[in-house]
Amino acid sequence: MTLVRKRWPASCAAVLAASAMLAGCGSSSSGSGSGSTTSGKDSSASGLATAEKKVAALQAIAKTYPVPTASVPGVDKFKGRKVFYIPIVQQVPAFVATAGSTKQALSKAGLSQQVCDGKAQPTAIASCVQQAITADAAGIILDAIPYGMAQNALDAAKAKGIPIVIADQNPPAGVENSNQVSYVPGASSQPTAMAWWIIADSKGKANLIIAQNADSPTAIKMVADSLPIYKKYCPGCKVTVKEITASTPALLASKASSNVLSNPSADYYYTEFEDSLQATLQGVQQSGRSSRISVSTAAGSVNGLGLIKTGSVKAVVAADQLYMGFGVTDELLRMMTGSGPIDEAQPMRLFTKENIGSIKVTAAAQASGEWFGDGSFQADFVKLWGIG
Repeated sequence: MTLVRKRWPASCAAVLAASAMLAGCGSSSSGSGSGSTTSGKDSSASGLATAEKKVAALQAIAKTYPVPTASVPGVDKFKGRKVFYIPIVQQVPAFVATAGSTKQALSKAGLSQQVCDGKAQPTAIASCVQQAITADAAGIILDAIPYGMAQNALDAAKAKGIPIVIADQNPPAGVENSNQVSYVPGASSQPTAMAWWIIADSKGKANLIIAQNADSPTAIKMVADSLPIYKKYCPGCKVTVKEITASTPALLASKASSNVLSNPSADYYYTEFEDSLQATLQGVQQSGRSSRISVSTAAGSVNGLGLIKTGSVKAVVAADQLYMGFGVTDELLRMMTGSGPIDEAQPMRLFTKENIGSIKVTAAAQASGEWFGDGSFQADFVKLWGIG
């Protein structure tokens, strides 16, 4: 899941006024920002055994894929049309990978792709949507962009009958997917996957700092969803949640150092997304306590996985971006043909020193999907679309 990495600018307040679904945007004053501790009632032994089983499954290569079963009739009538892919920040490695896989999937269905950089700015996103309208696009795929960041432009696209897929975001409360707008949350359980590893690796005794990305309601919810895991399965764990924001990248290192110094007994540090990993490592080093802290992250790419090999990072969760490209394409095709949206899953995998040697840590290997499985799902999707 690749999600919002940038804090929204001051104009976010206006966006919120227009869209109640974005309540709480960008707040850094929540209770979790000052730290919270969880504990549980289950025995440490039972919780540890459960965590170890979960970790073994999360580290394994995929044997099957969650490919839908219902066919998508009528795809051929859209051959030659264009789809706009609009990531919130084009240069983020996960979005680069998804752009490539989405292009590949669309080409198999006879469509082309236009990438437009959202630049983490409502005005830039709205401009991209307007370009899609002008080009009479067959569909729009937003990545990690809440609807409210460009509501007026997206409403105009809807009025033109252009279906919109919103990837890497949870749907707002009370909003149901339709043939007009559909949410594909992606691998939103990455912090939960990391929770299982931290419990197992620490033998149920972690003193953990979670650097939660406060720039997106979805990112905040992802961490919140993981906390009950510690509470139930790790009564011996201490979990402190600290908020960070990518809106001030120059301050991320000092924030990480401050987080560690304010919790000198910490021995695990999980920064929610790989975008903040390098700064986190720098900050932990500056704190003078790097020798005792195990650093981990999610939304991983070759950058994070490469650091496992050097020992600088202990664990990384990565999502299958090749599958995501086919999944969001499948969702869009269903909307375009009026077949109705469905739930689209996204595989992920946990990497540590135990399995990092089984893969090639290269951008090509990530793009091919071989980190996760054999890629057989591609033919399965094409068959559903009635192509070939």
